[in-house]
Amino acid sequence: MRLGAGFMPRDVSHPAPTSHVAAVLLIASTAMVWGLGFPMTRFALDSGISVGAFMSLRFLIAGIIFAIILRAKRVPIVRRGVFDGLWLGLLLAVIFWSQTDGMRFTTTAKSGFITGLYVLLTPLIAVAIGQRIKWMTAIGAVIATWGLYLLLRMPAGESGASVFAGANRGDLETLVCAVLCAVHLVMMGAFARRTDAWLLAGTQVIVGGAICLLVTAFLPAPLGFQNVPQTLPQLTVIGPIIYLALFSTVFAFWGQSRAQTRLGPAEAAVLFCIEPVTAAILSVVWLKEPMTGQQAIGGALIVVAMIVSEALPYMFRAITVPDTRP
Repeated sequence: MRLGAGFMPRDVSHPAPTSHVAAVLLIASTAMVWGLGFPMTRFALDSGISVGAFMSLRFLIAGIIFAIILRAKRVPIVRRGVFDGLWLGLLLAVIFWSQTDGMRFTTTAKSGFITGLYVLLTPLIAVAIGQRIKWMTAIGAVIATWGLYLLLRMPAGESGASVFAGANRGDLETLVCAVLCAVHLVMMGAFARRTDAWLLAGTQVIVGGAICLLVTAFLPAPLGFQNVPQTLPQLTVIGPIIYLALFSTVFAFWGQSRAQTRLGPAEAAVLFCIEPVTAAILSVVWLKEPMTGQQAIGGALIVVAMIVSEALPYMFRAITVPDTRP
């Protein structure tokens, strides 16, 4: 899952501008890295490590790396930036905890598709605080709702108490994650205008890690750190932790901040759709998890909704605005 996707300010510290092709490759790579993060998380959880220990170690490693980067770049540590990062870090801990814990009860593909709903929920949250919404976003929200219904509906022939009777605890936790991720992005958009991007990212990752460490330290077995000595030496645990810390957090943030200065919102939105698609493909092909045709259609509709909501308005604008160059 991305960190502040779509709301990265331009980082003037970059020594040279990124070409358009390089920017496309960076964002596409970042989306695939996030998509691969879903099966990586599955491997670690299936190996027996607790959610709290997994999250704590991931953020601990990423936090140390960000601290080194902040030191090396000599980023000034200003009070307002630290407080902004503190609030985002509190929210970030809940977001990743709910997503990771949700994967204990749902499939990897469903987790990827439901998480991707934050692309649509972000503008809806913005409307709640008084910002305007594009009519394409409203259409996208309707398509996404139908997709979510197909993704969570009980299979044919089974009855349920409601239209979403097929939803389990993991699906609901992941939906909470998507909603909070949208709130996080709106807050990130506001804070990024006044705080250095690296300071904002580093602070929230460090704070998120500290919260996970504190909470996990007080959880009873097997929810705390009790099984870390037995599980951490396993390649299926230490490998995903290092991958998520280095690639899904540090590399992904760098890729976004570097590439999105050269990409329009339409291109970025389409490229970010690679994330849930990658998660779904790896879920079926690599992890051998089941996916019905109905669920595949539901997931596809969510991807279509993301494109309709974020990409089409800018595509139409590019077509209808006349070229006034001499």
